Amino acid sequence: MIRSSRMWLWLYPMMLLLGVLQEVSPGPACRISEFPCRNGRCVRLNGYCDGQDDCGDMSDEPTYCTVCNRTYYGDVGKTYDLRVVKSAEVRLPFLCHLTFTANGQSHGDIVQLIFDEFKLGRYEASALDGCPDGYMQLSELGRPFTGGSWCGSSSGPAAYYSETSTVTASVKLFASPQRPFAFRLRYRFVSRREAVVRFGSPAAPLERGQVAPGTYCTRQFEECYRKPCRLQSPNYPGMYPRNVSCYWSLRQKFVPTCKHAMIAVRQEAAHKMHMKRSINVAGLNKTARALRAWRDCTGERDHLIFYDGGSTNDPVLAKYCGGDWLPRVVSRGPEMLVAFHSSPFSIPLHSPPSQSPLRGFELDVDVIFADSDSLDYSRESLRCEFDVNATSPDSDEIWTGRGRKDRLISPRHSLPPNTTCSYKFKGYPQDLIWVSFVSYSQRALLVGESAQALLSNSSVGGGCATKLKIFDGVKLIDEKCDEPPKLCDHSALINSTRITRPCTLSESYLSTGRTLLIQHHTEDGTALHPASFKLKYEFVDTRLGGEAWADKKQPGCFRVFKKMHVGEVSSPRNVFLYGRGGAKELHCVYRFEAGVDERVKLTINNASFGANPNCDTMQDPHSNRQICEYYPGGRVAEVNVYELPWKDVRMPRGCICDNSSLNSRPVVFISSSRTLELHFTAKEMNITEDFTVLHFRALFEIIHTPECSRKQRIRGYGGEVTFNNPPSGREEMLCQGIPWIVEARYNRSLFLLSWGAFLPLKPRSEEPTRCPTSNRVLIYQGRPPKLVKVVCPAEPNARPLAVHVFSEEWWGEGLSQIHQRPPSFLVEWIGVEPGIAAFNWLEISRSRSSLLQQLQVPVNASANETDYECSHKCPELDACISSSLWCDGKDHCPSGWDEAEGQCGATSKLLNSLPLAALAAGAAVVSSIILLICLALHRLRIRRRRRLAKKKLLTGPRLVDPGYNS
Repeated sequence: MIRSSRMWLWLYPMMLLLGVLQEVSPGPACRISEFPCRNGRCVRLNGYCDGQDDCGDMSDEPTYCTVCNRTYYGDVGKTYDLRVVKSAEVRLPFLCHLTFTANGQSHGDIVQLIFDEFKLGRYEASALDGCPDGYMQLSELGRPFTGGSWCGSSSGPAAYYSETSTVTASVKLFASPQRPFAFRLRYRFVSRREAVVRFGSPAAPLERGQVAPGTYCTRQFEECYRKPCRLQSPNYPGMYPRNVSCYWSLRQKFVPTCKHAMIAVRQEAAHKMHMKRSINVAGLNKTARALRAWRDCTGERDHLIFYDGGSTNDPVLAKYCGGDWLPRVVSRGPEMLVAFHSSPFSIPLHSPPSQSPLRGFELDVDVIFADSDSLDYSRESLRCEFDVNATSPDSDEIWTGRGRKDRLISPRHSLPPNTTCSYKFKGYPQDLIWVSFVSYSQRALLVGESAQALLSNSSVGGGCATKLKIFDGVKLIDEKCDEPPKLCDHSALINSTRITRPCTLSESYLSTGRTLLIQHHTEDGTALHPASFKLKYEFVDTRLGGEAWADKKQPGCFRVFKKMHVGEVSSPRNVFLYGRGGAKELHCVYRFEAGVDERVKLTINNASFGANPNCDTMQDPHSNRQICEYYPGGRVAEVNVYELPWKDVRMPRGCICDNSSLNSRPVVFISSSRTLELHFTAKEMNITEDFTVLHFRALFEIIHTPECSRKQRIRGYGGEVTFNNPPSGREEMLCQGIPWIVEARYNRSLFLLSWGAFLPLKPRSEEPTRCPTSNRVLIYQGRPPKLVKVVCPAEPNARPLAVHVFSEEWWGEGLSQIHQRPPSFLVEWIGVEPGIAAFNWLEISRSRSSLLQQLQVPVNASANETDYECSHKCPELDACISSSLWCDGKDHCPSGWDEAEGQCGATSKLLNSLPLAALAAGAAVVSSIILLICLALHRLRIRRRRRLAKKKLLTGPRLVDPGYNS
């Protein structure tokens, strides 16, 4: 019994304690996000001390309760509100700590705080202590404490998102109890999966970098070309902490071969750019997008600094402190450092109802790869200099234009303030530099103090935001201050389906020598004051080879090659002579002159006449030379070779006009005289054609060969010329290929007599030839010589096969030119197979009656008028000939009328029948008699002089008769 009583003494207190506990906490335990009531109910944690009896037994509203110094949890998808109340009786300083923890899983991963009502002390932006009366501070578990504060009054809701799972809001109030106090917020717990704005979607996560240990927000980013990197302000997309400094290091380690990497940071979306003190410029257009930078970024303003490199010692590209967008800032190399600094004090950044609820900012990161040998970036960090050197115009690259012409743009990376970029163009000794600006733009994005400072510098000191200078060698040829240079902007419209006209010299710049310098200066840098240009440059090769013609001041490409035994000649490479340079037609003449006993050998190796030549190179059936046959309406583009037996006579020797003629083998020309000419012609050139599609290349060589000593340019009253194949002698062999020229006097005409048959000048290929031989006699007329007759030769003096050719003015043609030059015939012998041919020529004129009849004037013949008729005439030609040809023993008239028996008479027959020796003896006798008479007269003259001298000595001096001839 004693033992059992003792047991009851121990059990009774235990039972009492269990009863009390059962009365205080009946039922099941509440969740961490709930407050347990005494009656066993579970309510939200924010229901504690909210002024309402949520439990029903007032256990959540005890006397002197407060919401401060408590930790709050919650569930994902629910929003909780909380209000801090400070009664007037509360003594200062007032201190309140509110801790919010996301406990993971259904309780979320990060905390969202929305400050709906905030009135806490006053905010003084210019004061050393911006929050003298009180402030709110936010701190996160596991992150360094920044010490920044919020104070003043906010007119709208402001959002804050934690970086970690726990955040504590500390409210402190020191003085001025008369100032109104209000602190009301909502809080939510968000799972990481739902926070797509910060982290991205699970399928496409964002790269936010690696946080550097011991720092609040310093991060490192690498290889941003593989995944999208984002530079987010701390606690994005909510307001960021105060008094925080973040350094974001961007680095691209992997760079492909022959590439150069650059880092670009930008943000075009306005809803992702919210910084303290956003722009509010009076009078600014609502559609304008401006920003504050540089001088506007004072101490109370949050700002971003972009360094052109990986440290703060590198040049600063931009200093940004506000705006609804951020222009692209590009580093020169594969590293960039972005620094962010927030002011120690601020009013909570609220979101107006009409704007996005997002606060802070997010910047996009891109990696730009440029060719390592391009001019898109500067090679050195402290100097912006570019050397543009021409490649050799003799290399094969000239046909593709590679290295001789290209496009050039301003640096793709941003330039620091007060930077001058120099572009030095240097060509070969005979190069010119042609530069045309396709586009040029410069736009001031700054407003506020930076813009006013820039305007004041421009108006007072004459400064320029951008300045462009162009030097031709050392001479300044153009200077622009905030203005574009001469533009050829229509060339920017060129694409695969559109071609524009060439740039004129009034729209571009052309140097006078081999060097050109362009300097582009930016005062505020190009990141926040974009200034860019795009230009085309070309090194123009002005070499033509040979020498300029001394006897002719010919423009363009008229060249002569002499005193050179071997060499190369090609079409000009001066773009201004072609369609792409603005020319419509091209005509170049290259003359090759040999010396005594020398000839010219010309070998054409290749040629091109455009993309689709409208011409075929054919074989002439008469001369076996190459000729050009154009399609109907085809434009002229050809290479012609001419020979100059005489200075004023140019004979065609061949023509090439299609691109396939030289595919199999080159074409060789060997002159018969000392001079050969090559003519390169292109007409109706289009605006895309230049020396890459219209060109030729040839070799010339001077060879030693005895020249023709026979004079084949003849004048006179008449004569006869005979052709033989093979040549009958050495002289004829050396003169082979040189034509004969027969020239008449002024006011005379010419007549040619040959034997054979006339052939069509251009026979049809399907027609069989009517000539039994391949030999030809070609008759030309005019200057330059024009083929007028082709004769199939026959045996000379075969009168049934005689053919007659009159000079053109005989039939009234070319009368206007007869006073400029006398009539002439050029006769060329084409000897292909053994044969013989000949022609006779006469200088003729019309009788009076024939001339009047030709002029259709009535003829009234009378006895007196017949005296004006010529006495020596070929009746069958109705033409007068020289009297010296009459009865000279040779037939000159086709019918032989000048040697007819009735015309020459008996005396003439007798003289013609006397032997040649008798005629010579008679001439000797006559000459002896004349010589004796002259000797006798000479002796008489000597005797007379002696008598006069003797008489003068005897009588003394006296006047001489002025009419006397001693």
